[in-house]
Amino acid sequence: MSEPTETSTVQPKRVVTRPRVVRSRHYPQSPGAITPRVRQRIFVGISILLIAAIVYYDLGGLNRLRTRPVTGVDYVPAAQYVAARHLPGEAILTALPAPVYLTVGSTEDIIFLSSPLSRKRAQRYTRLTIDGRYLDYWTGVDSVVDVPGLCNTLLTSPNLWVVVDESRLKADWAFLGPMADVITGLTYIQHSVDGGAQVRRLAPKPARDSFAEEICSAAAAGERLPTRPIPVPVT
Repeated sequence: MSEPTETSTVQPKRVVTRPRVVRSRHYPQSPGAITPRVRQRIFVGISILLIAAIVYYDLGGLNRLRTRPVTGVDYVPAAQYVAARHLPGEAILTALPAPVYLTVGSTEDIIFLSSPLSRKRAQRYTRLTIDGRYLDYWTGVDSVVDVPGLCNTLLTSPNLWVVVDESRLKADWAFLGPMADVITGLTYIQHSVDGGAQVRRLAPKPARDSFAEEICSAAAAGERLPTRPIPVPVT
């Protein structure tokens, strides 16, 4: 009978993992080991700084809005003037619909005076519906985006109110050009307020500018719009 042999068992090697560390390249002489916990703290600190910067920026903007609530031309006094005299059914053509809407209390008679479609003002603040209408992006009222539409609105709306401002009439991103020529040539200033806002009404035919009428005639016929002749200096 043979003696039992002793079986040997081989113990598996134990694998030991160590946390990965990042050594600083800027300070090679120091250990510079950044453990995951340290990295986490760094990321948390950076996140807190970013959030603090955003909150500080927002609070600064809110404070400026509180201390200086009006930016640009203040349309509220002009809108209040119109609201006190406006009758139902009288169209209000305005470069800024929101103040007029808030003052009058309805969008029923408001028309947004945008700009030519080639300019960013119309592209930013109007939207095209599936039935081909251009509307103010915010209030949803009809929008005038070309000279034919402007002429048609001015000449076919009884007792029309026009609320604009001098700076937009002279700005190349707004009405400068045929639109401004038509507005200033076919209407007169009935009321103006500090800052440049104007309330205009349709001028009687004898008082209308012939060049503005020429623009509207060409626009209605689909012809090229005339340009204002350059005055020749007298020598």
